Amino acid sequence: MYTEIRNNYTWGPAVEPGRIAPECGDLLAAVTIDGWRTAGDTEQGAVIATVILTKHGDIVTDFHDNGARMDTQVLSAIKEAKQTLKDIWSDGKERRRRTRKEGEGSVTFQKVLYVPSSVLQTIRGYLQAESKAEYQGEDNTIIYTAKFPDGKQMDIKCCGCQEDPSWTEAVLFDKSGYQLCFTEVKEEFEGPWELEYKGTLYCVDVRPDTSDPK
Repeated sequence: MYTEIRNNYTWGPAVEPGRIAPECGDLLAAVTIDGWRTAGDTEQGAVIATVILTKHGDIVTDFHDNGARMDTQVLSAIKEAKQTLKDIWSDGKERRRRTRKEGEGSVTFQKVLYVPSSVLQTIRGYLQAESKAEYQGEDNTIIYTAKFPDGKQMDIKCCGCQEDPSWTEAVLFDKSGYQLCFTEVKEEFEGPWELEYKGTLYCVDVRPDTSDPK
Protein backbone atom coordinates (compact mmCIF):
# COMPACT_ATOMS: atom_id res chain seq x y z
CA MET A 1 0.00 0.00 0.00
CA TYR A 2 2.79 2.42 0.96
CA THR A 3 6.37 2.35 -0.29
CA GLU A 4 7.69 4.49 2.59
CA ILE A 5 6.50 5.12 6.15
CA ARG A 6 7.91 7.75 8.48
CA ASN A 7 7.20 8.39 12.17
CA ASN A 8 9.89 10.98 12.88
CA TYR A 9 7.65 14.01 13.49
CA THR A 10 6.96 14.40 17.22
CA TRP A 11 5.09 17.47 18.42
CA GLY A 12 3.07 18.82 21.34
CA PRO A 13 3.67 20.83 24.55
CA ALA A 14 5.99 18.17 26.00
CA VAL A 15 8.49 18.65 23.16
CA GLU A 16 7.61 22.10 21.77
CA PRO A 17 6.93 24.35 24.80
CA GLY A 18 5.39 27.67 23.90
CA ARG A 19 4.44 26.64 20.36
CA ILE A 20 1.14 24.83 21.01
CA ALA A 21 -2.21 26.15 19.84
CA PRO A 22 -5.14 26.27 22.34
CA GLU A 23 -7.06 23.60 20.41
CA CYS A 24 -4.54 20.94 21.52
CA GLY A 25 -6.58 20.62 24.73
CA ASP A 26 -5.67 17.45 26.62
CA LEU A 27 -2.84 16.54 24.26
CA LEU A 28 0.65 16.29 25.79
CA ALA A 29 2.60 14.99 22.79
CA ALA A 30 1.95 13.24 19.49
CA VAL A 31 3.75 11.39 16.71
CA THR A 32 2.53 11.67 13.13
CA ILE A 33 2.70 8.60 10.89
CA ASP A 34 3.26 9.73 7.30
CA GLY A 35 3.23 7.60 4.16
CA TRP A 36 4.25 7.77 0.51
CA ARG A 37 2.61 5.50 -2.08
CA THR A 38 5.38 5.92 -4.68
CA ALA A 39 9.09 6.65 -4.69
CA GLY A 40 8.59 9.79 -6.77
CA ASP A 41 10.38 12.92 -5.57
CA THR A 42 7.38 15.09 -6.35
CA GLU A 43 4.86 13.13 -4.27
CA GLN A 44 3.70 14.79 -1.08
CA GLY A 45 3.36 12.49 1.93
CA ALA A 46 -0.03 11.89 3.50
CA VAL A 47 -0.85 11.57 7.19
CA ILE A 48 -1.89 7.97 7.83
CA ALA A 49 -2.38 8.18 11.61
CA THR A 50 -1.57 10.28 14.64
CA VAL A 51 -0.47 8.57 17.87
CA ILE A 52 -1.40 10.79 20.81
CA LEU A 53 -0.20 10.97 24.43
CA THR A 54 -2.72 12.71 26.70
CA LYS A 55 -2.03 14.61 29.91
CA HIS A 56 -3.42 11.58 31.80
CA GLY A 57 -0.78 9.28 30.30
CA ASP A 58 -3.17 7.56 27.88
CA ILE A 59 -1.88 6.70 24.40
CA VAL A 60 -4.44 6.54 21.59
CA THR A 61 -4.17 6.11 17.83
CA ASP A 62 -6.25 8.25 15.48
CA PHE A 63 -6.31 6.73 11.99
CA HIS A 64 -6.70 9.12 9.05
CA ASP A 65 -6.56 6.25 6.56
CA ASN A 66 -8.75 3.37 7.77
CA GLY A 67 -7.46 1.20 4.97
CA ALA A 68 -4.04 1.14 6.61
CA ARG A 69 -5.19 -0.35 9.92
CA MET A 70 -3.80 -3.79 9.01
CA ASP A 71 -0.71 -2.62 7.11
CA THR A 72 2.31 -4.23 8.81
CA GLN A 73 4.60 -1.27 8.06
CA VAL A 74 2.10 1.14 9.56
CA LEU A 75 1.53 -1.03 12.64
CA SER A 76 5.28 -1.27 13.19
CA ALA A 77 5.64 2.51 12.94
CA ILE A 78 2.76 2.96 15.40
CA LYS A 79 4.40 0.55 17.85
CA GLU A 80 7.62 2.57 17.72
CA ALA A 81 5.68 5.81 18.12
CA LYS A 82 3.95 4.46 21.24
CA GLN A 83 7.33 3.65 22.78
CA THR A 84 8.54 7.16 22.01
CA LEU A 85 5.50 8.61 23.77
CA LYS A 86 5.93 6.25 26.73
CA ASP A 87 9.48 7.53 27.11
CA ILE A 88 8.25 11.13 26.99
CA TRP A 89 5.67 10.33 29.67
CA SER A 90 8.24 8.63 31.88
CA ASP A 91 10.79 11.42 31.51
CA GLY A 92 8.26 14.14 32.34
CA LYS A 93 6.33 12.36 35.08
CA GLU A 94 8.19 13.85 38.03
CA ARG A 95 8.12 17.32 36.51
CA ARG A 96 4.37 17.12 35.93
CA ARG A 97 3.83 15.85 39.46
CA ARG A 98 5.76 18.77 40.93
CA THR A 99 3.73 21.16 38.81
CA ARG A 100 0.44 19.69 40.02
CA LYS A 101 1.59 19.88 43.63
CA GLU A 102 2.40 23.61 43.43
CA GLY A 103 0.10 25.74 45.52
CA GLU A 104 -1.06 25.62 49.11
CA GLY A 105 -3.13 22.63 50.19
CA SER A 106 -2.25 20.34 47.28
CA VAL A 107 -2.10 16.62 48.19
CA THR A 108 -0.92 13.47 46.43
CA PHE A 109 -2.12 9.98 47.38
CA GLN A 110 -0.20 6.99 46.06
CA LYS A 111 -1.20 3.32 46.13
CA VAL A 112 0.24 0.12 44.72
CA LEU A 113 -2.45 -2.30 43.59
CA TYR A 114 -1.29 -5.90 43.33
CA VAL A 115 -3.25 -8.07 40.92
CA PRO A 116 -2.77 -11.85 40.59
CA SER A 117 -0.51 -12.73 37.68
CA SER A 118 -3.12 -15.19 36.38
CA VAL A 119 -5.70 -12.40 36.18
CA LEU A 120 -3.27 -10.07 34.40
CA GLN A 121 -2.57 -12.81 31.88
CA THR A 122 -6.30 -13.17 31.24
CA ILE A 123 -6.65 -9.41 30.82
CA ARG A 124 -3.77 -9.27 28.33
CA GLY A 125 -5.55 -11.95 26.33
CA TYR A 126 -8.75 -9.89 26.24
CA LEU A 127 -6.87 -6.72 25.22
CA GLN A 128 -5.10 -8.53 22.39
CA ALA A 129 -8.05 -10.68 21.29
CA GLU A 130 -8.44 -11.20 17.54
CA SER A 131 -11.54 -13.37 17.27
CA LYS A 132 -15.05 -13.58 18.68
CA ALA A 133 -14.12 -16.64 20.73
CA GLU A 134 -11.39 -14.62 22.48
CA TYR A 135 -13.43 -11.47 23.21
CA GLN A 136 -14.29 -10.68 26.81
CA GLY A 137 -17.96 -9.87 26.26
CA GLU A 138 -19.93 -6.91 27.59
CA ASP A 139 -21.09 -8.63 30.80
CA ASN A 140 -17.69 -9.71 32.10
CA THR A 141 -16.02 -6.52 33.39
CA ILE A 142 -12.91 -7.06 35.54
CA ILE A 143 -12.45 -4.46 38.29
CA TYR A 144 -9.76 -3.94 40.92
CA THR A 145 -10.11 -1.14 43.47
CA ALA A 146 -7.63 1.02 45.36
CA LYS A 147 -8.88 2.92 48.43
CA PHE A 148 -7.38 6.21 49.61
CA PRO A 149 -7.14 7.73 53.12
CA ASP A 150 -9.70 10.45 52.33
CA GLY A 151 -12.39 7.87 51.60
CA LYS A 152 -12.23 8.05 47.81
CA GLN A 153 -11.47 5.00 45.71
CA MET A 154 -10.24 4.32 42.19
CA ASP A 155 -11.55 1.43 40.12
CA ILE A 156 -9.20 0.08 37.47
CA LYS A 157 -11.41 -1.64 34.91
CA CYS A 158 -10.99 -3.99 31.97
CA CYS A 159 -14.20 -3.62 29.97
CA GLY A 160 -15.33 -6.12 27.37
CA CYS A 161 -16.96 -5.94 23.95
CA GLN A 162 -18.82 -8.47 21.84
CA GLU A 163 -17.13 -7.64 18.52
CA ASP A 164 -13.81 -6.01 19.48
CA PRO A 165 -10.86 -6.40 21.86
CA SER A 166 -11.32 -5.09 25.39
CA TRP A 167 -10.29 -1.67 26.69
CA THR A 168 -9.31 -0.24 30.08
CA GLU A 169 -10.02 2.86 32.14
CA ALA A 170 -9.79 4.18 35.70
CA VAL A 171 -12.71 5.82 37.53
CA LEU A 172 -12.55 7.84 40.76
CA PHE A 173 -15.47 7.65 43.22
CA ASP A 174 -16.23 9.50 46.45
CA LYS A 175 -17.03 7.69 49.71
CA SER A 176 -20.73 7.49 48.72
CA GLY A 177 -19.95 5.79 45.43
CA TYR A 178 -20.57 8.89 43.28
CA GLN A 179 -18.40 9.03 40.14
CA LEU A 180 -16.08 12.05 40.20
CA CYS A 181 -13.85 11.68 37.13
CA PHE A 182 -12.33 9.10 34.81
CA THR A 183 -9.45 8.58 32.43
CA GLU A 184 -9.62 8.21 28.69
CA VAL A 185 -9.73 4.71 27.25
CA LYS A 186 -6.39 2.84 27.33
CA GLU A 187 -5.02 -0.38 25.88
CA GLU A 188 -3.09 -1.49 28.99
CA PHE A 189 -4.12 -2.52 32.51
CA GLU A 190 -0.76 -2.68 34.30
CA GLY A 191 1.34 0.33 35.20
CA PRO A 192 0.57 3.83 36.50
CA TRP A 193 -2.87 5.42 36.61
CA GLU A 194 -3.45 9.02 37.70
CA LEU A 195 -6.54 11.13 38.26
CA GLU A 196 -6.71 14.66 39.66
CA TYR A 197 -9.76 16.01 41.49
CA LYS A 198 -9.98 19.46 43.10
CA GLY A 199 -6.23 19.81 43.56
CA THR A 200 -5.63 16.29 44.86
CA LEU A 201 -3.72 13.81 42.73
CA TYR A 202 -4.70 10.14 43.09
CA CYS A 203 -2.05 7.69 41.82
CA VAL A 204 -2.35 3.92 41.47
CA ASP A 205 0.40 1.65 40.20
CA VAL A 206 -0.94 -1.74 39.06
CA ARG A 207 1.64 -4.48 39.52
CA PRO A 208 1.60 -8.29 39.30
CA ASP A 209 1.30 -10.14 42.59
CA THR A 210 4.49 -12.18 42.56
CA SER A 211 3.15 -14.43 45.34
CA ASP A 212 0.33 -15.55 43.05
CA PRO A 213 1.06 -19.00 41.55
CA LYS A 214 1.16 -18.91 37.75
